Amino acid sequence: MIMCLFPATMFAQSAMDYFHKSANFYVNANKKSAQTTIKEGIQKFPNDPKLKNLAAKIEELPDPEENENQQNQQNQQNQDNQDQQNQDQKQNQNQQQQQDQKQDEMQQKQQQQQQQINREDAQRILDAIAQEEKELLEKLQQKERAGYRPKIEKNW
Repeated sequence: MIMCLFPATMFAQSAMDYFHKSANFYVNANKKSAQTTIKEGIQKFPNDPKLKNLAAKIEELPDPEENENQQNQQNQQNQDNQDQQNQDQKQNQNQQQQQDQKQDEMQQKQQQQQQQINREDAQRILDAIAQEEKELLEKLQQKERAGYRPKIEKNW
């Protein structure tokens, strides 16, 4: 008969056993195991003040899933912020490229206009020279008709 009772007492736990086991889980921030153990202890020892106090402390522990969710949300928010920054940076680069392109186009237009002005100026100068040459030829022809011959000095 004594042998039959021995195994039962071997597995029987006291309120302090539940307290220590739960406290160990609590210290290691294992909220679920601490809650499970402390609930078992309170069921067996409903009037134990240490178990009740520890149960209250365990409830104050942050929920690891909640922390994980918060961390995931924070990571997602950080990723979203990074994505937004990358998108903004690309948009700024595109805008800068467009501005650079517009400046290049404006410079090309200015160069073309300057070249056009230079061509027009050169054409006017050539036209003026041609007109002067034509006038000089006409004067020479008139003088030749009138019998004018330029003096030619010979050095030999």
